Amino acid sequence: MSEVSHWIAKLWPAVCARARVPVAGVRLDRHQAGAVAEAVFDQFLESFPRAPGSWETVQHWLTSRVAPLALREIAELRQSTGDWQAGRDPERFLWERNPNFPALCRRAADGSLGSREWSLVEPILWHRAVPLLKRVGVGDEDARDVFMETLAELTAARTTEGPLEQMLIFEELPRFFAVMVERRGISWLRKMSAKKRTPMHPGLTERLDAPDNAMARSLADPASLPPPTDQPWANVGFDRIHRACRTALSDFEWHLVEALFVEGSHTRLSLAEDPWVMEHMGITGRASESKRRRRLNLFVEEALSKLGARLRVCDL
Repeated sequence: MSEVSHWIAKLWPAVCARARVPVAGVRLDRHQAGAVAEAVFDQFLESFPRAPGSWETVQHWLTSRVAPLALREIAELRQSTGDWQAGRDPERFLWERNPNFPALCRRAADGSLGSREWSLVEPILWHRAVPLLKRVGVGDEDARDVFMETLAELTAARTTEGPLEQMLIFEELPRFFAVMVERRGISWLRKMSAKKRTPMHPGLTERLDAPDNAMARSLADPASLPPPTDQPWANVGFDRIHRACRTALSDFEWHLVEALFVEGSHTRLSLAEDPWVMEHMGITGRASESKRRRRLNLFVEEALSKLGARLRVCDL
């Protein structure tokens, strides 16, 4: 148990930091964060004798579980008080006020969303989407169309549980929408590339080979791609790839790959702002956004390179 005590002493500050700021824009006080962190450590200690794993695995296990618990703490506080601003970080007011999130997610019998709260949400999502669309190269004249298509997809009527129903607080929605709009922006670029048969055209506002373009390396002219028959793992699921290539990447690298390309739970910018990710990259919160993003890109490129090398030799 001496090893356990040593790990707890080192991991406690990181887990508490994640509990205090589970997502950008919200913050628990020290007492609340400590209680949430303690609950997660209790869960860990119950399973420690069976499979403690490596240091990186344990840290990821703890930090990935503490954030949802902290979000639930905030959600319950807001629900019990009716104060949808409770838990907001006074130093990071990214919009004037939160809407009533449960009302926002309430669906009619036909599965449609009809809350008037959506009138507050649209400008918040628009301001979140604009810089991302510009970053991937969508011109101003097309950004609004891409945005409205993404919003229509998000708010489409449905009778089964969707992404909205899986969120606990409103601050999760702009982050999730950012992933959606970025993907749709990339799809738009690919369509334009196929249409023009050239990597550049007048509608682009940023060069695709710009070093700070977060998506530059993931875009390709569809005309230059090999036919489906030349892609032996085109229809192979991620679980199968993960099992076959498990040792190719570290737990941290798998986390980056899953968050960006599998779950789509983060953008590169949101990952670069994550305290746990910054710690693994060896930089502090005082580093500039461009430095954090460049460092993250290096880690992602290295992970994809190693994964690609393993895929070329493994039997799927």
